Amino acid sequence: MRADASPARGCEGGEPLYLLDYDGTLARENEPMDSRTLEALSRLKRDQGLKLVIVTARPLKDILSFVAQAEVFDAFVLELGSALYFPGRGYLVLFKPVYWDEVLSSARARLPAANNGYVLYYVDQDYYEQAQVLVSEVAVRHPAKLVKVGSRTYAIAPPDLDKKLGVERLLAVSGWRPRVKVAVGDSLLDLPLFEVADVRVAVGNAHPELKEKADFVSRSSYGEGVVEGILWSLERAKK
Repeated sequence: MRADASPARGCEGGEPLYLLDYDGTLARENEPMDSRTLEALSRLKRDQGLKLVIVTARPLKDILSFVAQAEVFDAFVLELGSALYFPGRGYLVLFKPVYWDEVLSSARARLPAANNGYVLYYVDQDYYEQAQVLVSEVAVRHPAKLVKVGSRTYAIAPPDLDKKLGVERLLAVSGWRPRVKVAVGDSLLDLPLFEVADVRVAVGNAHPELKEKADFVSRSSYGEGVVEGILWSLERAKK
C-alpha cells in the first residue's frame, strides 16, 4: 500500500465517479456478475449519489451478456478505451485511427477472431506468434500494438491505447466533472486506470504490484472486495 495514502477531498465538481474493472474485479474472469454485487452497487448508487462506470478490455456484447442490469451503470469504457457506451441513452461512441479498417481487414484475412469488437481484434494465445508477425508488418504503414487482455486472449489495438485514455475520453464526451475519481482493479492492466484516479482500491485477489500502488486493499475478493472498497472510500471522505 502507498505510504502517502489519503482520502481525496476538496475537489470541486459533481458526484464521485467509481471506475470499476470487470474481469478479476467485479467478477471472476469469463463469469457473469453476481446478483448480490449488482444489488449492492445499485443500492449504493441510489443512496450515495454515485456514478458507476465499468472500464474493461471487453467488447460491448460480452458486458451485456455478463451484466444483467446494464442500467445500474452510467457508462461503460470498452475495448481498453476505444469505445464508450451509455446505457441510459443507448449511445455508442467509437474511437479509431482513420487507417484502422485496413488493419482489421488484414487481421481478418490472416487470423481467426477469438472475440468480436468494434475496434480491437481479439486473438487466442495459440495465434500469438502469427499476431506478432502481423502487427510488425502492418506497423510499417499503420501503427498498432499487441496487448494481453485476458488469461488466453490478446488484442490488436491502436497505439497508446489504455484505460487511462479511455477514462479521459469518457470525461471529454460526457462533460462530467466528478469531485473525486475512485478506481478499483485487480491486474497490471489496471495500472493506467490507477494513474487517472484520485483514490485507488485493489481487491483482495489483486496482483501484488497493484496492491503496492493502492490506497486501500480490500480483505475480500472480486465483487465483495469492490463493495468493501467503495464503502471504505465513502467513510474516508467523511473525515
